[in-house]
Amino acid sequence: MEIFSLDLGNLQTKIKSSKAEKVLPSRFIDYDDLGDQSTSLFDSKLNINQYTTNFDSMFSYAWGEDLYKAHSKGDFIDTIQFEERYSTHEFKLLASFAIAELAKDFQEAKDGILEVTIVTGVPTNDFNESSVKEIMKVLNGDHNITVNEDSLNVRVKEVKVLPQPVGTVYNEMLDKEGYLQEEGYLDEQITTVDIGGGTILIDTLINMNLSDTGRAQKETGAYKIYESIANSCTKANMHGITNSNIEQILRSSIDDQYYYKPNKNESYEITKHVKKAKIKYTRELINTINTTLKGTSQIDTFLFTGGGANLINKEEIQNAYKHAIFVENSEVANVNGFYKYGLASLLEEAGV
Repeated sequence: MEIFSLDLGNLQTKIKSSKAEKVLPSRFIDYDDLGDQSTSLFDSKLNINQYTTNFDSMFSYAWGEDLYKAHSKGDFIDTIQFEERYSTHEFKLLASFAIAELAKDFQEAKDGILEVTIVTGVPTNDFNESSVKEIMKVLNGDHNITVNEDSLNVRVKEVKVLPQPVGTVYNEMLDKEGYLQEEGYLDEQITTVDIGGGTILIDTLINMNLSDTGRAQKETGAYKIYESIANSCTKANMHGITNSNIEQILRSSIDDQYYYKPNKNESYEITKHVKKAKIKYTRELINTINTTLKGTSQIDTFLFTGGGANLINKEEIQNAYKHAIFVENSEVANVNGFYKYGLASLLEEAGV
């Protein structure tokens, strides 16, 4: 039985199996709207695949790590949504693509039926009976997805749904085989600040149990930084710049210098716009944390995680919270934790 772990975020999808770990956009496009790549040579073809699902077989979709480079003739289909996201058609497609992206590494999915257990997470506010049932309904059962020319068959035998912040804690607490390596976490008060693409999640665990206090969910994730920078640049007469442009600029920057290059002949430095937006966002984050926690003296471990943790002003955070820990590889900390949890569950079932 293979373990697939999925972190289907609003802006980025993180996935992991025994053979792969990937970060992809949580958006896609109708394949008919993808620009023609047939003339590409010398490995210049984009890393984008064609996906067709059994429940939407009239349409094919383009999805992949290089989707942001695509010259699309149509609009991108986004999955960011703050209410009833798991019941949307877009989310169901994204979940199927994620399962297929992992399954294509396994010959059994091509020759027969690959059986898997999926471990995933939802924001704490969504960790309720109705939302958990909805996401389990999407993920459970048989999935038939064609990726390019390969028809893949996956049978999801079990779905384990965790509160999202627990993923980072399990990532820190367990080793790569699923064995306990940080036993102290079992008896600590741990607060996580998870800065995702769409939301900020503040959660507190006491002895690994979620606390009803010291928690909040705000719809002010990293997209707010991208939006702020794009608006500032537009006001400075840099027309055409989008949130997606900003996201890619921040991901590929060198030495904290940021440039918007609409074409090979033009380059606009946007460093001052980026730094101002980061400072403003960090100060707003600190205010949100202070309002939520009403004090931090009882916290044993204070973890900052999520892809957005790479965007905030770390020095200002550490001045405010001297024991703050920025999780290594924070963008994939949750999905790695989900995977380790799956391994630990197998060990527990085996009595190890």
